[in-house]
Amino acid sequence: MKYIKYYLLAILCITTFLSCEDILNQKNPNEMDTTNFWKTEKDLNEGLNASYRALRFNGSYRRWLHFLYVSRSDEGYSTSPNPMIITYSDFLINNYESEAVIFTWLDLYKGIFWANQVLDNAPQIEMDGSRRDLIIGQALFLRGVSLFNIAGIYGRGGIPLSADAEEVPAIREQADIYRQAQNDFDKAAQLLPVTWEKAEDLGRITKGAALGMDVKVSAQLREWTRVKERCEEIFALGIYSLMAEYRDNFTDENENNSESLFEIQFMAGPVNSIEQLSHERAKFFGLPVTGCSWDDATAGNIILTDLTKEKTKDGEVDPRLKQTLFYYDAAYPGEKFYGKTWEDWKLDKSKVFWKKYTYWDSKTAETHEDNGINLRIVRLADIYLMYAEALNELDRTAEAYEWINKVRERSSVNLPKLENSSVFTAIGNDKEKMRLQIMHERVCELSSEGWRWLDLERWHMFDSEEKLSYLKSRDSEFNNFVIGKSNRFPIPLRDIHLVEGLEQNPGYK
Repeated sequence: MKYIKYYLLAILCITTFLSCEDILNQKNPNEMDTTNFWKTEKDLNEGLNASYRALRFNGSYRRWLHFLYVSRSDEGYSTSPNPMIITYSDFLINNYESEAVIFTWLDLYKGIFWANQVLDNAPQIEMDGSRRDLIIGQALFLRGVSLFNIAGIYGRGGIPLSADAEEVPAIREQADIYRQAQNDFDKAAQLLPVTWEKAEDLGRITKGAALGMDVKVSAQLREWTRVKERCEEIFALGIYSLMAEYRDNFTDENENNSESLFEIQFMAGPVNSIEQLSHERAKFFGLPVTGCSWDDATAGNIILTDLTKEKTKDGEVDPRLKQTLFYYDAAYPGEKFYGKTWEDWKLDKSKVFWKKYTYWDSKTAETHEDNGINLRIVRLADIYLMYAEALNELDRTAEAYEWINKVRERSSVNLPKLENSSVFTAIGNDKEKMRLQIMHERVCELSSEGWRWLDLERWHMFDSEEKLSYLKSRDSEFNNFVIGKSNRFPIPLRDIHLVEGLEQNPGYK
């Protein structure tokens, strides 16, 4: 069967980077292509800056990754008016050419291709070596992020390490894709600065971001000694600290703050006809009221349950609840969201909705183009909890308490130390009990931030009926979950036919 050797070629053949040899399609000398681009340091920088855009594609952090990591997990569910979106969440998907399937796959591989162009061309361009290393470090990181998400969503795929269309990348399974991402993050960390000197470079990838993503991928590989070591490297940088106010991690104020290791830069758009500057999370995830969310992805009431299990030192409800969820609070019936009360909006008092990254207190509507709140992908609180998890898995349970308590005792959270909790007692040095506690702590701190699905995978929650019963008790959509199938998303059918050696994930036709 005739096939396309490099499956990204199908995407890029219509761009200006490729030219047709047909005599009727003469080259336009005023347009850039591979014969007159990638010649100077300026070209290389422009190529790198373009590569950052892949983080904001619809198939990446602008839209679909939120559905695939949040709504599919036991954190939430979908009652979307679009029945296809419901199938993503309830494990009954049967259209392998629908938007989330195909665009997530294509956009992640576009991100790899764009990063690879930078990596391929960087060595041949005359420039200062230290500046070249900074560019290579960023491109490695960006490629690693795309690979990480391919592994987490699809569980198999090619690992293109060159933009050469003649290269046929071998198909690899999840662990190998994770390891390539890990290798990219490791090399990036060696090349990137701790901070950038120029103000205009604020938001670029740093050494801490690369180390943070190394922690995340190494945890998925369950390489706990490496997780521990990378966390300690982050701590040794001496530049990160928890924000006193938990809410500062989810607004457009205090962006790129001391708690943020890896943050995607968004702004309200479009600007000068440039699209994909903003993200659509609030439009799909949020309060389903006029002009705001469409209720495509809804928070599970189990999150409210988790966040009300334990009171603060002052006997108050965990303050993270108010920043995580929209919900009816009988103690504050006049509380307003987008300018109206819960009763004004005629909302169901028994339901809850996602609140992070919304403009609930400053605007009356949410659109596709106006949400410029940066997404904080890796936060120091997450790293503290990952460090605690690594210590526990390395049979150093007693040492985990300190790092969990840093998160619990943030001034705006004000929970008691774990060892003083009147709710979670008798943990002691029991490794299994501490593992369960860390699972709870991560829900309370990180709900809807895109890590729960990967947490469940790392904890083997998809691997047995016993563990699946726990997920079913939290989210009825897991009644449709098929072990060995539903932990992976289907691969687009078009690529099954186009890519040599690529097979559909088990259980999908």
